[in-house]
Amino acid sequence: MQPSHSLTPVLLSLSLFLFGVGVVHAAPTEEQWSELNNVIIGQHLSPRYLRLADNSLAMSEQLKHLCEAPTDQQLDAAQQSFNRAQASWQGVQHIQFGPVTLLMRNYSLQYWPDKKNIGAKQLSAILAATEASFDDEFFRSASISVKGFPALERLLFADDKQIQDRNAVECRLANAIAEHIYDTAQAIHSEWTEEARSISLASNNTNTPDTDTEAEIESGFEEYLAYETPSEAATEFMKSLVEPIEAIRDNKLLKPLDTSAQQSRWKKSESWRSGQSINNIQENIIALHELYSGTHPVSVKTLLEASNDSERAADIETSFKMITAQLAQLPAITQMNITAQMHQQLMQVSDHLKTLQNHLELAMQTLNIQLGFNSRDGD
Repeated sequence: MQPSHSLTPVLLSLSLFLFGVGVVHAAPTEEQWSELNNVIIGQHLSPRYLRLADNSLAMSEQLKHLCEAPTDQQLDAAQQSFNRAQASWQGVQHIQFGPVTLLMRNYSLQYWPDKKNIGAKQLSAILAATEASFDDEFFRSASISVKGFPALERLLFADDKQIQDRNAVECRLANAIAEHIYDTAQAIHSEWTEEARSISLASNNTNTPDTDTEAEIESGFEEYLAYETPSEAATEFMKSLVEPIEAIRDNKLLKPLDTSAQQSRWKKSESWRSGQSINNIQENIIALHELYSGTHPVSVKTLLEASNDSERAADIETSFKMITAQLAQLPAITQMNITAQMHQQLMQVSDHLKTLQNHLELAMQTLNIQLGFNSRDGD
């Protein structure tokens, strides 16, 4: 008779299977993270910053035309160019590391939510100084609340249409803000060349011994590494994927919606003046979906699948598609009164965002990514 303990491995395997704890998730290698970093930069990040720069330039040029010939047609064209540029920003808003954080550029491009209405107060003070010069010195010292899209939206979509007076300070300021947005976007896109190099150096660092090379010893200089490993750099991209979901849900939906249609205050939404609040969320989700599964030949989704978590990878993909479809069915909200049906539809989007957030957080465990402190806490 065989010893009874010979059945132990079989029984253990059976129990692990029955209780669902037998699946082993193999975290991606540094080489896999390095490949993902490269395709995210090349296929997702860089093209989106370039689009922001291009559309911001077009907006700046259209503002010049408006100030030269302030007609209704020119105002409409300027507003449309603003919407396109702002949509481009929404498509890269999730990236909150690297050059966009230098000199608080992320807040300069969009200071929101503005809980204390600082932007309105600062803008009123500036407009009162009719002889002000809106040059580089002005933007170096000005509040971040008057440098970006929210301030420009106030000027372009104001009911009094003061911006159509070519001699008014509103037109000069709007023109200057649009140019500042373009300069900022162009600088961020350009500086990502160096940021990408820093990330590639992390990849090289994993392939060499952790000692100084002879050349470094002779020169007395060792290049500073912004990221020690590809997975450290990838963690920033994973934060850019996971963290915005909560911010979108809390700030862009739940706060303006409140608990009912009667209690809702759509003026708390992100871009109510231009009627772009829903479109902003659409752009956010499209961008995050691309970051998750839109890069090739490797993506976050394929890494999850390679880590034996195909079911969760599919659930996340389904969630993105469902939310995108829901948002596509919603009209732009141009009236401040939210109907009960619209409130219900948006609350359903909020619920699905919560589910997506939970899936993504569990996916990070599979990928062995520690997100750490949420940079958006307190927004």
